[in-house]
Amino acid sequence: MPTHVAPEIWANSLGMKFKLVSPGKFVMGSPKSELRRFADETSHEVNITKPYYLSLYPTTQAQWRAVVGENPSKYPGSKQAPVESVSWYDCATFIEKLNAEEYFHELQRFLGEGWHYAFPSEAQWEYACRAGTSTPYYFGDTASEKDGNFGKVNADVKGRTTTDVGSYPANPWGFYDMFGNVCEWTNDYYGDYTLNQDVDPSGGARTAERVARGGSWRSVPENCRSASRFNFLSTYRGDNCGLRLAIITSSYRNVR
Repeated sequence: MPTHVAPEIWANSLGMKFKLVSPGKFVMGSPKSELRRFADETSHEVNITKPYYLSLYPTTQAQWRAVVGENPSKYPGSKQAPVESVSWYDCATFIEKLNAEEYFHELQRFLGEGWHYAFPSEAQWEYACRAGTSTPYYFGDTASEKDGNFGKVNADVKGRTTTDVGSYPANPWGFYDMFGNVCEWTNDYYGDYTLNQDVDPSGGARTAERVARGGSWRSVPENCRSASRFNFLSTYRGDNCGLRLAIITSSYRNVR
């Protein structure tokens, strides 16, 4: 753990802005009364005991290109649009590059030893998405077109795909695009929640699929709820999947 006080907001040389998320407890999943919920959203209390950073925005196409050297996105119209068409493994390689090059030394210089780039866990993602709320969406019980980029099933119509990050209002903790735009890969394998592991849960039992969160430009609003879970093969490169980076301490367990 770093010995100095970590800043609330930190930006790296790639233009990625991260916000410090303080520990706390929250109810993960959804109640049985929640409209359009799925059976895998079992409601349970989770205790986040360690601080972590989460990017205010999904990773953009320009940021991905700066690290990897190419842009894999199917819709490369804007440098500030979120990178998409990236698999979980692609994102893991991206994170490995950040942790092996000058970006890692920059991170440790400003935040201190022990911090590194990572996928957020599913619990970390939902905790930050809810931002202290308990409603289906962090902005209330229902969603409208002003709340996020969703429901654009027809990709052949110009402008009906991804939008530049930050184009819609932030949630109460200042995180953008937690609702729609691109599904965001997490560190967790997909499966039923392990309800007896409610302190800093991460990883889950090993399966063939990983969890992505947040819904996408293709999703109906009900599938963008704070509790909604998507499961994809780790090799899946859909034009609806991207990445939101976390910065965690070495005391967290990473799953590969």
